[in-house]
Amino acid sequence: MVIGLIAVLISLLLPVVNRVRAAANAAACLANVRQMNTAWTIYLTENRGRLPHYMQSSPGTEIAYRGYWLGILENYRVRGESLLCPAAREPIPYSQPGNNKGAGNVNYAWSGKWMTPFSVGRLNTKIYREGSYGYNDRLTIENKFNIDVPVTRINQIRNLTEVPVFFDCAMLDAHPDNGNLNFPAQPPHDLNGEFPAVGGEAHWRFMLARHGRAINFGFADGSARRIPLEETYMLQWGAQWVKYTLTLPPY
Repeated sequence: MVIGLIAVLISLLLPVVNRVRAAANAAACLANVRQMNTAWTIYLTENRGRLPHYMQSSPGTEIAYRGYWLGILENYRVRGESLLCPAAREPIPYSQPGNNKGAGNVNYAWSGKWMTPFSVGRLNTKIYREGSYGYNDRLTIENKFNIDVPVTRINQIRNLTEVPVFFDCAMLDAHPDNGNLNFPAQPPHDLNGEFPAVGGEAHWRFMLARHGRAINFGFADGSARRIPLEETYMLQWGAQWVKYTLTLPPY
């Protein structure tokens, strides 16, 4: 009878413990995003608001690894554990095929171990990065936040409270497709971060049910908050971005 009573108590307590753990993970993740935001703001201040260059690889050199957003944050001592969400702390233990090598998912961090040498995520076989977050790559000089008028400095962008900078992500950056109200972006296959076939929407990288049906965002004004997945397309990813809510699959 005592054993049965203990079993009942455990069954009642486990959901509570899991909710408390999830809340703690979400809070720690949000703190990480705020720390990343602070470093990014300092970088902009020291560089007169100039946005970083877009980089992926620089064969034979350290330029890509030391540059782009990960190198920028590292210059301000934001690295290691600060790049890992507690809900996706462990790096992906296997390599994804094609262009998604090293991609993580809802439960795993992305890993530079599987990426190309001399790239943003991996310098060589011994030196590479792991992380649970990505960067809005439209906030680079090359990828044009504003298609019509080139944007090189942060003060050229409006509504900074709605402009994503950092966010929970299965890869180190994201460039989501927008579509329009008549032809919106297709929903991801699932909310696990499983990448689609070639040509699929790029939003699978951050459409992750990592904190419930939501992820944490850091914004260009320095703020950070939790955003439901359905509302991620209501943010200002680019100057010409058309806002709408997405209909997503169950999780």
